[in-house]
Amino acid sequence: MADKTTDIDTELSAVNAILGAIGQSPVTTLGTITETLGEVKYTGSKDRAGTYQRSGTTVTITSANHGLEVDEEITIDFTSPSSGAPADGTYTVVTVADVNTLTVTSSASGTIAAGNTLTISQTKFAIVSSFTQDSEIKCSEDGAVTTGFSVSGTDVIFTTAPGTDSIVRVFREREIANSKANPEVQYIYDLLTEVNKDVQNEGWVFNIERHVTKTPDANKHIEIPSNYLRYDLHAGLSDKVLDVVKRKKTVSGADKYLLYDLVNHSFEFEGDQSLDVVYLWPFDDLPNVFQRYITYRAAVRAATQLVSNPQLVQLLQTQEGMSRAACVEYECNQGDHSYFGLPHQSVYKSYQPYTALRR
Repeated sequence: MADKTTDIDTELSAVNAILGAIGQSPVTTLGTITETLGEVKYTGSKDRAGTYQRSGTTVTITSANHGLEVDEEITIDFTSPSSGAPADGTYTVVTVADVNTLTVTSSASGTIAAGNTLTISQTKFAIVSSFTQDSEIKCSEDGAVTTGFSVSGTDVIFTTAPGTDSIVRVFREREIANSKANPEVQYIYDLLTEVNKDVQNEGWVFNIERHVTKTPDANKHIEIPSNYLRYDLHAGLSDKVLDVVKRKKTVSGADKYLLYDLVNHSFEFEGDQSLDVVYLWPFDDLPNVFQRYITYRAAVRAATQLVSNPQLVQLLQTQEGMSRAACVEYECNQGDHSYFGLPHQSVYKSYQPYTALRR
């Protein structure tokens, strides 16, 4: 790892760099690799409008872009005529003439003129092939995975019919690899995550934001997001009317972390509050110099705890120190620091020697 010069810009490459530093093989992914098999796509149908006519026991239905196929089951509600209509219930599609026309068979025979109305709903969709593990079968509606279905043989049956014209997909998702099932990989990943939090908790120019406005909700509460590492009132020690910390409170049966005022002993705030915030950002979003520093620092801990090699630990510590120096240089160049403590939206132009030549 100490000889690498390539940029580290993802958690995966960072974990592999640490694994390489302690003499372990790299992994191809962090977490689970899955493959999708046997995917079929349908057009959802709930209360789809249509018209019909009956000749004998054959009911011919016209419904624009019905999306149905032969042998699929549908639920039909015959809304007209008020008397003599086929019985409402579940029907199997017998033929599909085109995208707008299909037929089903009714139990009763007779003639009903064209133009009478019905609605079609569908809850049962074919999987095409039977899988030995029903738990691998997944369904989605308009791209959102749903668990509201059951499996019966080669069919899935939705608890509630998918919306009209929604895109229904039925597929098998099989796990083929899980790198975190390896305890060493999981340990390295946890180290990287922990060090990432430790480094960002120091507060750097890239993850500090000042005078962030937070507005109380209807209960006058200000909820603290999970990616806030540290925060304080923007006025700092000059304003002791308020003094805020984070505390947990149960609101409507749910635990929430809220801003709490130590001066007034209250979770309630009147009006907006201006905070200075230290954020926790994902590793992949950090400036490159900080990614390298976090990786080297995690590698030192991994080598210390997993490998009995003092020379390796010393080498990695040297790299850690150099990478932290690069972070400090980044901080100095990007931070616009000044002894004058100039706030945002203010201007100061330092003395420039060439101005002495002006007459």
